Amino acid sequence: MIMVNTRKLEQLMKRSGPARTPGKGQPDTIPVRRGLALSGGPAQRNDIGRTRAEAPVVPWNGAAWDHLDPVTPDTSVDKNVRIFNEHARTPAVTAMFDVLRTQLVQTFRKRGHRCLGIASPYADAGASFVTAGLLASFARRTDLHVVGLDLNFADPALHRYFEAVPNGPILPALTGEIPIESHLRRANSALALGFNQAGQGNAAFPAEDFADFVQDILGFIAPDFIICDLPPLLKGDTAMNLLPGIDAVLVVSDSRKTSAEDIAACERVLDDQAAFLGVVMNRAAAAPKGR
Repeated sequence: MIMVNTRKLEQLMKRSGPARTPGKGQPDTIPVRRGLALSGGPAQRNDIGRTRAEAPVVPWNGAAWDHLDPVTPDTSVDKNVRIFNEHARTPAVTAMFDVLRTQLVQTFRKRGHRCLGIASPYADAGASFVTAGLLASFARRTDLHVVGLDLNFADPALHRYFEAVPNGPILPALTGEIPIESHLRRANSALALGFNQAGQGNAAFPAEDFADFVQDILGFIAPDFIICDLPPLLKGDTAMNLLPGIDAVLVVSDSRKTSAEDIAACERVLDDQAAFLGVVMNRAAAAPKGR
């Protein structure tokens, strides 16, 4: 994986020609720089969402955390999924995610942000892989407490990277039909996870529901950060309904099919909604079925 330098997006747009039809034609060649890190400078990352996290910080609720049910391991995980996950846990890969984790912690603390969204322009670009890698990195840093949420209703995949059994759809918890604590699962002392279950399509819910859901988590368990695996930004309006609860978004692109126009379109979607942190270009081998 490498990072796109967002400072060159405008230059790319000027020479990339007409917008392509998604999934057709060859992707544009995007100049990149090495390292899994936040891309662009302060002028390239908008500050929308800075005021969203200005509410008083509630102390971490260790008792509530300890009472969460543990993650249930999935003993029937496909062999190919296990092989992929073993590769994702190699030192070379985990070291990149550790660097990204440290940069995100520094950026979020500086801005007062608490909730990060990770999304791609379209499906199958690796957003779930990046989300899982970052969450696993936080799980290795036991001085912080993080909640990870799978909000891809059409094709949830986060549970596969953790080789866990999803405990039903997340939508009832999001809309308040069931308590938050009945859905979240504790992975270890640093990480709790809200998996999702397939078959919900593009879930419909009021935009304010997710913003309230985030505030409920911050008020109930009070983790340091919430990290969300979002639906594709350029397919349907589900991701847009989630943005009112998101402080900042990291966009994941696929070097084989994501164009500069796609990235620019994502930035327009985020405009006035959430801070745009940068772009991760995913060039890893094919992930297990899902994102």
